Amino acid sequence: MAAKSVVVDGIGGQGVRVIGNTMATLLGVMGYEVTLLYDYDSSVRGGMSEAFLKYDRAPILNPVVEVADVTLRLADRGPAHLESHHVVADIGLAKPGEEAEEIPFLQLGVEKFGRDLFGNMIALGRMLRLLGVEFTEDDLRAALPRKYLEENVGAIRFGYSLDADAIRHLVPEQAASVFASDYAAAFLAGSAPREAIEQAAATHGAPTGA
Repeated sequence: MAAKSVVVDGIGGQGVRVIGNTMATLLGVMGYEVTLLYDYDSSVRGGMSEAFLKYDRAPILNPVVEVADVTLRLADRGPAHLESHHVVADIGLAKPGEEAEEIPFLQLGVEKFGRDLFGNMIALGRMLRLLGVEFTEDDLRAALPRKYLEENVGAIRFGYSLDADAIRHLVPEQAASVFASDYAAAFLAGSAPREAIEQAAATHGAPTGA
């Protein structure tokens, strides 16, 4: 197989490194060669945070990602010149003209598993599906930390199970966009993720499933 490349684009506090580390660990458990690089601002919250991952069955000679097979966009802070074959974005972050899908990861983390942090694992599951990575239950359990193990396994499998039709019916588009905008504003103002979700829901109401 040719080397595959993944980029996670976000801001500090969104779990970019958690997603990158978990994916790298899982692929390593499965016997792949993996490289993982980070680029981030010095600020703890609100600054750019990027993960660049490559994996292959053969040793990786160049870890630099020039064209990503899949980009996960949790915020729009990444390098403008980076190309990607497919983009998976949170609501409102897809750009005109690109091949992209929008999924309300944070909302789904709360609705399906009780906490926004599991939205990261839903996103990871969707990326693994797009990349065609076939893992086993044992692979997942060997790669994940013991804390929240069952929830993380369930969230990754939920994300992996999503197809185009399911994604289209997850949330009403307008409600999701308002919710995501309110969440982003609260988060960038300094609210913790859980608090930002509660503020967004109190302002306009959390989107409900279609």
